[in-house]
Amino acid sequence: MNGTCPLDPADLTRVLRPREEAEPLPARAYLDPAVLDWEREHFFESSWVCVGREEDAPQPGDVFTAEVGRESVLLVRGQDGCLRGFFNVCQHRGTRLVTDEACSAPGHIICPYHSWTYGLDGRLLAAQHMAGARGFDRASIGLAPVPTEALAGWVFVNVTATAGPLLEYLGNFPARIDRFGVESLRRAGRREYVAAANWKILSENYQECYHCPTIHPELTRVTPYRSGGRDEESLGPWVGGPMDLAEGCNTMSISGVTERDPIPGLPEEDRSRVFYYSLLPNLWISLHPDYVMTHSVCPLEPGRTRIVCEWLFPEPVVTAAGFDPGDAIEFWDLVNGQDWRACERVQLGIGSRGFSGGRFSDLEGTIHTLAALFARSYLEGRIASVPEIRLTREGEAEKAGRWPASV
Repeated sequence: MNGTCPLDPADLTRVLRPREEAEPLPARAYLDPAVLDWEREHFFESSWVCVGREEDAPQPGDVFTAEVGRESVLLVRGQDGCLRGFFNVCQHRGTRLVTDEACSAPGHIICPYHSWTYGLDGRLLAAQHMAGARGFDRASIGLAPVPTEALAGWVFVNVTATAGPLLEYLGNFPARIDRFGVESLRRAGRREYVAAANWKILSENYQECYHCPTIHPELTRVTPYRSGGRDEESLGPWVGGPMDLAEGCNTMSISGVTERDPIPGLPEEDRSRVFYYSLLPNLWISLHPDYVMTHSVCPLEPGRTRIVCEWLFPEPVVTAAGFDPGDAIEFWDLVNGQDWRACERVQLGIGSRGFSGGRFSDLEGTIHTLAALFARSYLEGRIASVPEIRLTREGEAEKAGRWPASV
């Protein structure tokens, strides 16, 4: 595919202006299949993408799969306890090896076509009737590896192996979540959705609460919608910051109250706040005083996106008698549905010839930064980091080199 983004650079430059003067991404960014094809290659395949949690494959022989751009990736827990990533394809005739989202492969992985057999470390162990193939070297024909790293229990892959080490890619993001001890949390709930909206519309919606009084009455009762917008300094491909819980609330649920203890070691000042981070390209992380919620997004079509929502709690809480995460899950399941319907209405209207493109409100500084991050990424041909955002004024561009104070 051509490395040049199919969007007009002039349209992208207008997004990079200071918020007061900026315009949103052009409608084509949310509608054109050619744009999504380009994003799959340059945003998803060329970046570190979250594909799950380490607990998805806890024991040797456990396997799970993930779609990353146009590729299928196989994550395998080896006999040595190491989680490795491979392209989900047999080296013989290109057969998809595993079609289940998760399975167990005790000791080996067998191709369902011609029974070529691979070890959990990717080595080719057996290939029948190959004696007559000249130059065939079983030792050199194993599963193709995919760079795989973990952070705080999340598993990331980079299928092009061009994004550099994960920690360098993330910039200062790991320091923002260290105190929540996410690596020791365990999943207690999971919901999967398909929304009829572009993945970037959903991402932008996640990072603003301008819409909250209109569509989220339950949410605005437990968190003041104007308490957001206090974005933290980002030195990586992420945006976000805290919102306050309403007085008398200690969690996000219908009642706003829980008897669950806060996450162990959480500072007092964080027990009355919720932090919302978007890590490009596909992970949203919501850090609550007593649990962590994530959304991972996978574009299916320009106007159709798969979203997986998960709830993580401290392991002693999950294993305690009578544990019930229903208050958190039911609350966010309700809010998620409200968000998806709102985003679907945007998708229906954004392509209208009657839509000329709005401006960013005083409450949309974060989504302006996110939109600018997308715009800079289109121009760079890869996911950019916040310090790379160039703010333009009167047609002149300058590299920010710091957190843009005007955003």
